[in-house]
Amino acid sequence: MDSIFGIGPSELILILLIAGIVMGPQRIAEIARWLGKITAQLQAISRDFMRQLNAELAATESSADLKEALADIQQLQKQVQDLKKELANVPLGTVGETNKVLADAQADLRQTLRNLSAPENSAQPTREVESEEVVAAKTAESMPTPLPKPLEVPDDPEI
Repeated sequence: MDSIFGIGPSELILILLIAGIVMGPQRIAEIARWLGKITAQLQAISRDFMRQLNAELAATESSADLKEALADIQQLQKQVQDLKKELANVPLGTVGETNKVLADAQADLRQTLRNLSAPENSAQPTREVESEEVVAAKTAESMPTPLPKPLEVPDDPEI
């Protein structure tokens, strides 16, 4: 400690000697007690501050665990959202594939009807076309209605 507030040790001793001469011995004892009490109070405040600071640092370490848990929860929410989208697309893909297979089956049925009726009745092509149209209309009527679109369910607001 070279200096306190720019005052060196020799200047401090000189100031204390002048204060002792000006105040007298009784007043110096009172001031010494007062300075002792103030020093004890400052030390208690310092200890409380350090205790509180250490508690806050410990809480910060546990909040790091909370932050990790929150990040994990957010990642899980994202994965759930992706799964919802994927599950919503599965029925649509299945319906599309079913419609394609049905269209292929209708085309095969028309081709089979043409092949069967062509050698027997080559003079009545219009009647054969009508029967294909009737078969196509009946097939279209018997097709199942498409599945409804999936509902959008809002996320849980508590999470």
